[in-house]
Amino acid sequence: MKKTWSILGICTLALLAACQQSTPSNVGSQPTLIQIGGEMAVAGEILVKFKPGSQGLRTLAATTALESLGDSTFGTLARIQVPKGQEESYILSYQALPEVEYAEPNYWVPNPGRETVAALAEPRVGAGLKPQGYTAGATDPYFTQVPPGDPFRATAPDGTVYQNVPYLWGIHRVRAPEVWDQGYRGQGVVVAVVDEGVDLNHPDLQANLWTNPNPNSPTCPGLHGYDFVDDDTDPSDSGGHGTHVAGTIAAAANGQGVVGVAPEAKVMALRGLGYFGGTNYMLVRALKYAADCGAKVVNNSWGSGGKSKAYEDVLRYGTGKGVVYVFSAGNSYRTGNRPSWPVGYSTLLPGVIGVGATSNDNRRAGFSNAGPYVTVGAPGAAILSTVPVAQNPADPYAYLQGTSMAAPHVTGVVALLLSARPNATPEEVRRALEQGANARATGQPAKPDYAAGGQYGYGLVDAKASLDFLLGR
Repeated sequence: MKKTWSILGICTLALLAACQQSTPSNVGSQPTLIQIGGEMAVAGEILVKFKPGSQGLRTLAATTALESLGDSTFGTLARIQVPKGQEESYILSYQALPEVEYAEPNYWVPNPGRETVAALAEPRVGAGLKPQGYTAGATDPYFTQVPPGDPFRATAPDGTVYQNVPYLWGIHRVRAPEVWDQGYRGQGVVVAVVDEGVDLNHPDLQANLWTNPNPNSPTCPGLHGYDFVDDDTDPSDSGGHGTHVAGTIAAAANGQGVVGVAPEAKVMALRGLGYFGGTNYMLVRALKYAADCGAKVVNNSWGSGGKSKAYEDVLRYGTGKGVVYVFSAGNSYRTGNRPSWPVGYSTLLPGVIGVGATSNDNRRAGFSNAGPYVTVGAPGAAILSTVPVAQNPADPYAYLQGTSMAAPHVTGVVALLLSARPNATPEEVRRALEQGANARATGQPAKPDYAAGGQYGYGLVDAKASLDFLLGR
């Protein structure tokens, strides 16, 4: 989840300028919301899951099924209209029916990208690095160049001094280039980005968009993905958050702008959040689409406080089909470290990975949630990536920070691992992330020795060490 720019022991970075943009034309509207159990939910709607094989939809009498999702394997999840103000009583009534698996509010998930975007106003120049192997072909300027003044210079808790640090410090910190040089760059891996869409025309992303082999399929409609907010086949970005996330995962190594952690992975764009946010039903549909339509890893840089059986249900379904789901841990540490969902299910389902954010000195970023649901930490402060071209046509790149920016680093690492071992199970991928994580670099107790997980789960994600573990080296 994104946060606005703040000083985190790095420097003020005068090179950042506010991105002057007007509100996009496709923002849509926000439904009427109410509070249920202290969490925001859509007024006049509930979600009801009927057991597989039941005739539950025929029992709807005083209420109306607005739409439903499901099949013989998943069962049927229905979005049901109920009288406003009576949501909780209808939930209890449905829960009492023997053919109902669960009933719950249709919670609202706010869009984490609605805070100010800080963008680069012009291209930057700096001292070049000397990459080797495949990395020599990655001439994208923000990958090779160091910002003037070396603003990301830092000393980590273990005494490591980082200097001459490029703009894309996170890519280097997770040791992605060392995996590229072994021949693994995300090739053959489809990565779903569940967010507020992706700029389908961005020059750093166009080459790596997933192309649906059957875009007219009723199960998997759309050429490059789907929009579950407006229910159409155009998953274009409505604000910038999703494009930024996609760039960190899989921006192409094409000699311009930035490069992603997995520069040859394909991005499936799934718009589950509108400009203001989205509902659990929209997001559950997106998570299921990813599992049904060929994604092997799904990035989810969003969350809310509403614990949902529908999330657990669809995540169990997807991980059972071999999909890895990566979630940001949340940005509420400074306001009580309030747990977020669905990342909380990372302690229950091995294929669900929770990610906290670190700064350039490998310490926990001040905003990042911490707790047992954090599997690993990843760079999340001052992350440069793609933004929609319309926001800054001359230089469509921006710095954002938050656990929203940390999660795509881990998603990219998962894509690298799956390009090395395409048949690796979610459990094997998780184990590789855990065993490869660098606990020494963070300088604080980590799992498994520290039961609560400390600040970083198992430590800072490390692509090279995780690959070595996965391949039995």
